[in-house]
Amino acid sequence: MSKLVSATRRFPATALLALCAMSCLSGAALAQSSADSGQVRISSSAVYQVTAQEAMSMETPYALSNGQVLVVRQQDRQFFGRLARPRTMQEGQEVELHATAPGRFVSGRGAAFAFEKNGEQVVIDDAQLLPGLRMPAGQGLADTSGNSPDTQTSIRLVSR
Repeated sequence: MSKLVSATRRFPATALLALCAMSCLSGAALAQSSADSGQVRISSSAVYQVTAQEAMSMETPYALSNGQVLVVRQQDRQFFGRLARPRTMQEGQEVELHATAPGRFVSGRGAAFAFEKNGEQVVIDDAQLLPGLRMPAGQGLADTSGNSPDTQTSIRLVSR
């Protein structure tokens, strides 16, 4: 019994509460950016489950406004996306896509994906956060108004 008491004293109550809270959370539904690490923390109190019909409608190559192709695939219950050139389709590093709502996903770094029109169209906000993004020479960036010179410009890609 004395071992249990001494172990309890060494393990702070706040740590126990944090462990309980973390075990109650599941899946990825909300992304919160962390300015210090440049990464996005994924947490949730409710998980959105993608339906089979929704998953099937998204597993298609999307020709994007910058000339690249977004390739989406599903493995088990997890979704992955990557940017590729139209001819090779094998280029690009995959990123995990976390479902947040019907047709809505977010990458680990904060790029937001909105699959619209029953999966026929995709809009990607903050595409500059995706590995392998290529912008053709002379192509203007979407909506740079309101950004100060030291602020990173948000890039929006839309499927054609």
